Amino acid sequence: MANLAALLEKEASAEIEAILADAKHRAAEIATQAEEEASSMIAQRASSLEAQYVAGLVRAKSSAELEASSLKLWAQNRSVEAVFKQVEAELRSVIEDPQRYRKVLKALLDEALDATGGAERVIVNPADAGLVALQGVEVDTDPGIFGGVRVVSKAGSVVVENTLFGRLDALRGELSSEISRILLPDSDSP
Repeated sequence: MANLAALLEKEASAEIEAILADAKHRAAEIATQAEEEASSMIAQRASSLEAQYVAGLVRAKSSAELEASSLKLWAQNRSVEAVFKQVEAELRSVIEDPQRYRKVLKALLDEALDATGGAERVIVNPADAGLVALQGVEVDTDPGIFGGVRVVSKAGSVVVENTLFGRLDALRGELSSEISRILLPDSDSP
């Protein structure tokens, strides 16, 4: 029996060693698989973080470009508005100088008369009433007319208002683009 016990013990030891070897082998496989999964997860996370970083850079660049474009447009608009304020101040200066204004007012009146084909009535600012005298044409005043004339045709069907500020306003869009090109030649004008 001693032989049987020794034989069983030997077989049990061999089986235990086989189980241990198998367990060590499986543990090594599990560890290798875990390392591979961890490496894969790290690589995915790194790739994801890099993609997020690149996307963040693209967003930041786009935001900065948008902000720069906005500031450029704001500066361009301020520059154009400053030019218009200077022009308006010069127009007021012309209106306040009787010698210069008389010639301008006559030219504005002649253009309006041509456009209406003759006038029944001319309307000017009260301050300009002494500068306009037409034979057979009624001259009225209106404080709302500044820097020009309003002419009503003989039939009354055509009314032409021809003022310095009205003309400036009518050309504002076209002039704004031209002023932008002159002041900021490398910019894209609106």
